[in-house]
Amino acid sequence: MAYVIKAEARAVTGKGKVRKMRRNGSVPAVMYGHGDPSLLLTLNAHDFSQTLEEIKGHSPIVDLDVDGESTKCVIKTLQRNPTDGSLLHVDFQKVHPEEKITINVPVIIHGTAEGAKEGGMLDHILREIPVRAKIDLIPEHFDVDVTRLKLGHSVHVADLKVEDIEFILPLDSPIVTILVPRKLAAAQAERAEAAAAAEAAAAAPEVEEAEAEEPEVIKEKKAEEQAGEGEKKEKEKGK
Repeated sequence: MAYVIKAEARAVTGKGKVRKMRRNGSVPAVMYGHGDPSLLLTLNAHDFSQTLEEIKGHSPIVDLDVDGESTKCVIKTLQRNPTDGSLLHVDFQKVHPEEKITINVPVIIHGTAEGAKEGGMLDHILREIPVRAKIDLIPEHFDVDVTRLKLGHSVHVADLKVEDIEFILPLDSPIVTILVPRKLAAAQAERAEAAAAAEAAAAAPEVEEAEAEEPEVIKEKKAEEQAGEGEKKEKEKGK
């Protein structure tokens, strides 16, 4: 979806004039990039704030319409009043269609994980993922389905399977994981120990039977040896 922001070129400068402009419901802005001279702009504060609400959860890529001429841009910086949060200034960076840019793409989680149903805790580690690509290839957001995610399992950057995009982070970086609470982990360990003990107990009788058979073999061998010695003595007497 293309988000269009309308702006007007302005010649107004100076702190006093800019403050008056803000009081009248406008926000000063600037568009720069590609070595071109920066262009001073004016935005309608109300309309721009509404567009920002629509962009939430999406990549900050917009079509900036300046007096009827559209330019593909990235919302680079938002300056706000620390007291009331009102917008003070906006910076737009022009982007050429064939130019690769680095930008953070939001992550949206879908579904309820199997591990969460079993008592695990979903930890959303990466809420944005930095990528580098041509602007037309950059997605508005990444959708991650966690429905089949089990206890102790994670979804990694490599699992996104997106082509023609360079990920800045290592591919084994976890995006979301299902943490196993200590109590649940302890219970799992106890069950594993009990299962191991049961297997050991099941194998024990076979070992005992094997050990019981061994002396009989030894006795048979001794009996054979004694018989052989008796025959030898009888032959010696006959001589």
